[in-house]
Amino acid sequence: MSFRVVDFTRVLAGPWATQVLADQGFDVVKIEPPGGDETRAFLPLVNGTSAYFACTNRNKRSVVLDLKQPEGVALARTLAEGADVLVENFRPGVMDRLGLGDEGLRAVNPGLVSVSISAFGGGDWADRAGYDLVVQSMGGIATLTGDPPAKAGPSLADLASAQVAVQAVLFALLERTRTSLGKRVEVRMIDVAHHFLAFYASAWLNAGQTPPPPSNRHPSIAPYNLYRCADGWLAIACGNDALWEKLRAALHLPDNPAWSTLKGRVRDRDALDRAIEGHLAAAPTAHWERLLAGAGVPCGPALSVPESLNHPLARRVEVGAWTFQIGRAHV
Repeated sequence: MSFRVVDFTRVLAGPWATQVLADQGFDVVKIEPPGGDETRAFLPLVNGTSAYFACTNRNKRSVVLDLKQPEGVALARTLAEGADVLVENFRPGVMDRLGLGDEGLRAVNPGLVSVSISAFGGGDWADRAGYDLVVQSMGGIATLTGDPPAKAGPSLADLASAQVAVQAVLFALLERTRTSLGKRVEVRMIDVAHHFLAFYASAWLNAGQTPPPPSNRHPSIAPYNLYRCADGWLAIACGNDALWEKLRAALHLPDNPAWSTLKGRVRDRDALDRAIEGHLAAAPTAHWERLLAGAGVPCGPALSVPESLNHPLARRVEVGAWTFQIGRAHV
């Protein structure tokens, strides 16, 4: 069975969510204004097509509708009345002003699942636009990433919000099999950013512990860092005593009583990191990766984007098919 999705989204969070659905076989109809989604102009262009637009809108069908005209709104409403799912990321209240509000559509199509993605939701913040940079900053992510504050390289607030929106669609469709009724779900990007704070938020809310200064270190684990080798950087993460012992033996580190427990290693992490880096500086990254991985220590080099995408672990995805790796079906 194919589910029909009417996609009123633009830029990244919304289009990424509907693209995930399209990749899995949902029939996605993307509504674009006469000038097209603004990302069609984002650089770089390849044979006249934006690489940005292409990476967020595959497997969809686009329809140009002018929602500033009654005829465009009427056609959009017809599409929504026959759809299983509607996804939009206009500012709060826009769909209602267009006459495409959830209540009106559900009166005609009670099984409609509608998902709204916004930066901050309604209320006093309804008119505030919010791009990924703004949400990462207000959501506490930027101050954890750098000093001065720095956003994470990928658009994490957008992309994570897209995945939450996909979950909302799937959960609502699952519930619809029981009730025959759809529902409306609001995804606020600021909520998703706060969700990403995870143990940092828990430490502050439950123990009054403020996050340490930004670094590659983990607030609760050591050793857990990026370490400089002779020609690059190697990530090493030892989350328990057994992994620490494997690292200590592989690098012939001293059997320091201060490092015998996780609590002690966290307390003495400066000296511990210096000891590790002192060994790693003597040889190339590839040497240490082979040695430590062979000893069962979680580690990996810091790769550039081209290096990572050319790595043997990188998997090619067939466009038009499930993007998940699928095993053999059970008989």
